[in-house]
Amino acid sequence: MNTFELIKKEKSPPILKVSGRVDAVSSNSFEMAVKPLLTTTNFLIIDLGQCSYLSSTGIRILLISHKKMHAAQGKLIITGLLPEVYQIIEMVGLHHIFNLVDTVEMAAEEIEQLQSDCAEPIDLYQGNNIFQFQTSCKTKHPLFFWKSNDMVGCHELGLSIGYGASAESDDVKNLSHGLFVTAGVCAGFMPDDHSVPADFRVAPDPANLAVLSLGAVSFGDQPSGVLSTKEPQLTMEELISACKLARQQQQVTEILLMAILNRDPDNPSVSIVLDVESGKDNMELWQHIPVFHQHIVLKAGANNPVGLTFKLETLHKTDDITSLSTFLTDILSIDNIIALESTSVNEKLHNPVAWLFFPQNIADADTQRLKIETNSQLILEPYQRFLIRKLYADAARVIVEPLHGGYSAQTFQVTSFDVHGRKLRPTVLKIANRAMITRESKRCQQYALPYIFNNSAAVLGTEFQGDKGALVYNFVGIGGEDSRLKWLTHYFHQENMEMLGPLFDKIFLQILKPWYGQPLKTTIYPFKDHDPTLTFFPHIYQTVADLFSISADDQYIEIAESRRPILNPYWFLKYEFPKRREQGVTYFEGICHGDLNMQNILLDENMNVYLIDFSETKPRSVISDFARMEAIFIGDNAPLENQEDMDAYLHYIISFYTTDSLHDIPAYNYTGRHQEQVQKQAALAMKMRKYAFESAQGNPDIIPYYLALLEWVLPIVCYYSLPEMHKRLSIYISGLLCEKVYEN
Repeated sequence: MNTFELIKKEKSPPILKVSGRVDAVSSNSFEMAVKPLLTTTNFLIIDLGQCSYLSSTGIRILLISHKKMHAAQGKLIITGLLPEVYQIIEMVGLHHIFNLVDTVEMAAEEIEQLQSDCAEPIDLYQGNNIFQFQTSCKTKHPLFFWKSNDMVGCHELGLSIGYGASAESDDVKNLSHGLFVTAGVCAGFMPDDHSVPADFRVAPDPANLAVLSLGAVSFGDQPSGVLSTKEPQLTMEELISACKLARQQQQVTEILLMAILNRDPDNPSVSIVLDVESGKDNMELWQHIPVFHQHIVLKAGANNPVGLTFKLETLHKTDDITSLSTFLTDILSIDNIIALESTSVNEKLHNPVAWLFFPQNIADADTQRLKIETNSQLILEPYQRFLIRKLYADAARVIVEPLHGGYSAQTFQVTSFDVHGRKLRPTVLKIANRAMITRESKRCQQYALPYIFNNSAAVLGTEFQGDKGALVYNFVGIGGEDSRLKWLTHYFHQENMEMLGPLFDKIFLQILKPWYGQPLKTTIYPFKDHDPTLTFFPHIYQTVADLFSISADDQYIEIAESRRPILNPYWFLKYEFPKRREQGVTYFEGICHGDLNMQNILLDENMNVYLIDFSETKPRSVISDFARMEAIFIGDNAPLENQEDMDAYLHYIISFYTTDSLHDIPAYNYTGRHQEQVQKQAALAMKMRKYAFESAQGNPDIIPYYLALLEWVLPIVCYYSLPEMHKRLSIYISGLLCEKVYEN
């Protein structure tokens, strides 16, 4: 049985209590019970606590009722949904649209608060023109000021006016600054440089629309009231005067923002206008945003409004102007805006309406944003702060500390806290170009998470701004207030083989075993796969020519330490690699990190191991990562401080690279003064060869390993962080390796 009981109490909103099923049979009765209430009250509670079923027709009745009450500046609240009814509403996405609360009592309290904030509309007279002003029942918002030189999302600004520029890239020094306005999903820019045309940006998600603000004021998105008139035509100046009159009537003396709709069918427009005349002397505000004060406030004439006007193609007949944010999202679309102009007092307005913002107080916008803390040495760029705020939207405060300044990316450890000061999950932040971040996130999902079950890093999210991107890694297992991350590099330099041997076995034989322990026999193309000019180092020939006057066109070269001509490795790279790119070899392929080094392997205080930086991860020759690590041990970290060190190390290197098999052990004949360090590096290099031999199923062929090694030894000359002596060493090692490959 269905019942629709209307409960009315003095000074309380009506409650329509629904029992039973609202289906095709009973929906007519439901509509007849609701319909009269939509014209007699602005607030209604529909209690569905006893409703066990809601048909599509019933949902439609609720949606129509919601829209009508919203249009009348009222509110429909639905209470007591049973799980099965909530599931129906959620399925069609209306749980985000309807006002849903648990109980009738909670709904009544909410409506009581709204009614206490409401006031009756008032008539205003400006000359021969008559206006009506209706205050909003919604909570009033302060005026927020935005300080200089920060990148801000339009979701943070709401309705705003400022001085700055559109921020599509991180190159903030070459932007054309001027007046800007933001209005929900849209932003308009009028540069001071008149040779640069006005422009606008529209984004479906305002969080992705960024403005570089040098100073701004914003007002949220809930107006203080709406000013309307039945006058068929008047000027912008007359309407602005009426808006000021409404402000005076409300006894507000400070700054006023207006969103003005011109309903001229032939020339419709929306203007965002700021009246600063009454607030020009408010130095309490302007001292915080001096650039805005200088470029906007002081230049504003008495009869010149500060604002921009979006010229529109059309006004839609279905436009609902009762909700400003919804209206602006609908009307300010990329296909409906035809031009952007400075607002003119002489513009003719047809049947206009103005949403007015009277801020109740002044507040620093930074108090409402994520607080980003760094040490004194770390200075974050505006785009970096913007990306951090998007990625850590669930936090109230973050501490950002650099972990490593890489060649193509920056990595940070981020400690975050909620609004109550509770520590959130530990994360690592990586910022790089858009392509790298996109690739890294995809390959982490594709190649890391399905295989590395123990101590793998999960990408929690990615965000982009212009050609830059950022992602956040979460590390399972890290915990405690004192938890710290350290790179494997730290332990490599500080510890001996007694500690490092088991650690490297853990990394490569346990954690990464699913990659290297399941190789597939296939055809590989080592000269194509390991050509550094096809990846990060296309400029390698110019670099070696500039640094050492070595031409890639000379087959043999002499360097001071060589005592004989050696095969020019850059000649070999330029001429022999292309000849052999299509030479296939039957070998073993596995998932490899692709850029494995000791700066993307992290350890916590419990020696849990975590791997990051998956942008180059993919199936390739199974020994690739091991050769990459040997290049770091033998080349990058060679102990070279003077020529004597160089001579001793070269003598050792010649013997080290005489082996013709992965399981051969080269003679150790280093006689220099860094015995302990070189012995450690040699032992770790031999561990890499042992891992490679086992991963290749006992195949002793060392040529695939040497080619993978060349991929990372050849470009050492391009590493800006290494001294010149290490770069000379890399040329010699590369020459020895190329001779081995050339002989084969």
